[in-house]
Amino acid sequence: MPQLRRLIPTTFAAVLACVALTPVAADAQLVAVNPQSSVLVVGDSLAVGLRPYLQQQLGTDVAWDAKSGRTTPQGLFALRAALKVVQPTTVVVSLGTNDGSSPVRFKDRINRMLSAIGSKRCVVWTNIYRPARKGPYAALNSVLNAEASKLSRFHLVDWLSAVNSRAVSLPDGLHPNTKGFEYRSQLIADAVKDDCGVGSIGSETAQSDATGGVASPA
Repeated sequence: MPQLRRLIPTTFAAVLACVALTPVAADAQLVAVNPQSSVLVVGDSLAVGLRPYLQQQLGTDVAWDAKSGRTTPQGLFALRAALKVVQPTTVVVSLGTNDGSSPVRFKDRINRMLSAIGSKRCVVWTNIYRPARKGPYAALNSVLNAEASKLSRFHLVDWLSAVNSRAVSLPDGLHPNTKGFEYRSQLIADAVKDDCGVGSIGSETAQSDATGGVASPA
């Protein structure tokens, strides 16, 4: 496991100041920061709702950069800013729900995210479910599946199956209720523990193969 970089307080403050002064930094929402956090979450509103649960479920510090309405390009900007502050061994990504429906464009966005994350970090990415009003998404999930099949460090959480099996309820057609967010968080926590070796040992909710792939609800 790569050794985490320790930032002295003055360096940490300077980095935050630089981020705050960046013209487009309004999209960065880095919070709950411990520079030695082993897990970084970058995402949209479906990541915002995980905050009450994920750190406790994992039993390790989690750094957060999540904002409602965020697209993958906006998430990429936030990721790059966050990695100036924290050096995690695992990055959890909850992005794609607010993207367009082009699989070609989405593939390029995934690849840029993975490149920014770096080849030595484990990646856990939730697949996509969204209502018809936000556009087709099946091709986006196909791209995620294809990319995960290529990389042993890239693991998917099967949120789509959780929705389709009615394991969770979506009152507005997109966002789960409180119990649903807790369930989503547990799926992610189990994938992080099982596939990335971070957090408390043990998992009952989700399981993945050892070479990437999709973690599905039990």
